[in-house]
Amino acid sequence: MEKIFKSKGMTTTEKWVIVFVLAFMCGTYLLLKEASVLCGFIVAIPFLISNYQRKYIIKENGDLWVKTVFGISQKAIGVNCILYNPSAKGWQWRVRQMVVRYQNGLKKGFFPITPADPEGLIAALKEKNPDLELQYTYK
Repeated sequence: MEKIFKSKGMTTTEKWVIVFVLAFMCGTYLLLKEASVLCGFIVAIPFLISNYQRKYIIKENGDLWVKTVFGISQKAIGVNCILYNPSAKGWQWRVRQMVVRYQNGLKKGFFPITPADPEGLIAALKEKNPDLELQYTYK
């Protein structure tokens, strides 16, 4: 049976930045009366929603699928390594916290993930892929 994990939500800082940017763009729109000012934010809203509402699905064969709200998915077929840094800090700490590497034949790749329960996801992947390499990094 598939196991599903959710992505982390927004931090308080990220929420305040979004509110500030929204207020700035609305104020700029009111001053300039240009609809093009709001186009950037209108394009960014679906991206933000999609980014924070991801689902991580571990299939029966040990593959990891990442699905967004809009149905876009990434598939890590043949997961062979997870780089995990539970103490990641600084700018873009989410991107640097956990990276999944995979290899399926000649196709290799990697992408960052941000599950709400990283230890649970690692345990579930380890259960499906016993030869999974796990590299902890503490910096």
